[in-house]
Amino acid sequence: LAKLREVGYEPAALLGVVGTAAMVFAAYHRGEAALPVAMVLVVIFSMLWFLAGAGGGQATLNIGVTVFGVGWIGLCGAYAAVLLGVQGGAGVGDAGKGILFGAILSTVAYDIGGYFVGRSVGSSQLSAASPNKTIEGLLGGCIAALTVALIYNELVSLPDGPPPDPLTGPLGDGLALGLTVAVMAPLGDLCQSMIKRDLGVKDMGSVLPGHGGLTDRFDALLFVLPAVYYIAKLSDFFV
Repeated sequence: LAKLREVGYEPAALLGVVGTAAMVFAAYHRGEAALPVAMVLVVIFSMLWFLAGAGGGQATLNIGVTVFGVGWIGLCGAYAAVLLGVQGGAGVGDAGKGILFGAILSTVAYDIGGYFVGRSVGSSQLSAASPNKTIEGLLGGCIAALTVALIYNELVSLPDGPPPDPLTGPLGDGLALGLTVAVMAPLGDLCQSMIKRDLGVKDMGSVLPGHGGLTDRFDALLFVLPAVYYIAKLSDFFV
């Protein structure tokens, strides 16, 4: 929010913080069904905020910035709370918690693998949105994410009875998780870079000295969380 103000926007900061916190709280207690309701309320109250004169000028632009910020950080991030609230799951205790932990580990592996491979052998630019990212770094990150996802699923899966089908058991689950992270994490990175270039800033904040803002560290995860949740739901990982 501070960076947006630096470049001339005037988002409803208090409303954005409250809306994001409320969305996470509602998602944990009511699941994904609470998210569209919370988002509608954010849109309505953003308009009322500027209608009441609590915000600055350019209402349409600043309402859009406020809603976008809550949607990107609050809505996408709230899927961590949705996963935490999911119960059940054979062999791994609370399935949602296990999947969330696996998604975080795989995303961290993507970041670390991409960073070290890109620094070591990266030479081919990946996208104009982020000149420092390379195709080699992307491949290194994807391989790291897949590897960690497969290992994690093998460690947490404790099947009873006959060996599981490799396409539907732990191997299949690990592949689904790893591939989801491998696709969504780089997209999250690139979209974050695109926004920073559009705003003309190097980092999205200074909360973490030397590492930029919180979104600079969790940009990939914000795209990964909803994708992993729906892949898990469609694949019956929660059963």
